[in-house]
Parts: sequence; structure tokens; C-alpha cells
Amino acid sequence: MNHYDVIVIGGGAAGLSAALVLSRARRKVLVVDAGSPRNAPAAHMHGYLSRDGMPPADLLAVGHEEVRSYGGEIVDGTVTDLVACGHGFTALLAGGRRISSRRVLVTTGLRDELPDIPGLRDRWARDVLHCPYCHGHEVRDRRLGVIGGTPGAVRYTQIVRQWTHDLTYFTSPDILTAVEIEVSPMDPCPWPAGAPESQ
Repeated sequence: MNHYDVIVIGGGAAGLSAALVLSRARRKVLVVDAGSPRNAPAAHMHGYLSRDGMPPADLLAVGHEEVRSYGGEIVDGTVTDLVACGHGFTALLAGGRRISSRRVLVTTGLRDELPDIPGLRDRWARDVLHCPYCHGHEVRDRRLGVIGGTPGAVRYTQIVRQWTHDLTYFTSPDILTAVEIEVSPMDPCPWPAGAPESQ
């Protein structure tokens, strides 16, 4: 069984960044990555300084090279079990390999739970976007819609308004409270009486 200082579970941008810093700090690091990043369907990613517009797979390829250049290791796989033992941890990979480490860093990110709308999954990260900060600029000033599955989506709609004034909010009639329905999510929040409009 191989022993590492740190096992990083998840090899996206966060996991590779951590592995890079730890490898440069002369730690023995292993990154275990299942190879299914959240932004894989997107043609381009935005908001990363010096990498704006780069395909997500290209960023990961560069990250792999950088981590390996400092002695970090990267394996394709999935951690199926993690057990605290003694002064560290033992990880079991899907293929049966066991790895021990002093520390574990979990950087598996988010998973999108898509609503059951026919055709939506096929358009995910193409026409149906999950992050306005990542893709809002590319669809600015177009007619947009927000699919609201929870009351919190009303607030999300306010964020999307930064990129368009032609916005429709789609939701089931039983999701919002009477107060949320009465106050249109398209109207800006009113200032309290007597409050200055700008600072």
C-alpha cells in the first residue's frame, strides 16, 4: 500500500491548485480524479485570470502537467471508501487499490440536479447555463429565462438581471409563497423610507 502526505479527492481546478501548492511544499501528493468535472459540457470557461475563454479540458491538462512537474501524482479513479485509522486515513479505490495518507482533501465540487424537462440535459452548458458569472456576458442583452425550482431561485433571478432586461421567471404555482408572488422578482428591492438612493 502506497503512503502519501495528502490524498486530494477530485481533480478539478480546486483540487489541482491544492495539489500544486502542496507538491511545491515538498509534500507527497496523490490526486484521485473520476474525470467528470461539472463544466465538462461547456465549450469555454470564463472568469479565470489569464485563461478566460479556454476550454475546460485544456485547463485541466495544463494543471496535470504543472502538478506532475513538482512530483505530484494523478490517477484516474473513484474513492469508494475512506477510513480514519491511526494517524491518518486509508482510501479504497474502485479497482481495489488501497492508499494511505496523513491527510485528505476533498475537492469534488458540486453536482447539478437538473429538472426533469425534456431536452434540457442535451442543451446543458450550451443553451441552458448554470452560472451567470461564467456565461452571462456571452448571452448579455438577449431574451433569457430562469427555471425556478425553489424559492431561492427568485433571488437568483435578480442576479441574472445584470445581463438582460428581458427576463422571464418560470416556476410551478405551488413553489412561491403569497408574499413572493405579490412582489415581482423583476422589480428592484425598494429602499426603506428616508434612505438615500446612493452613498
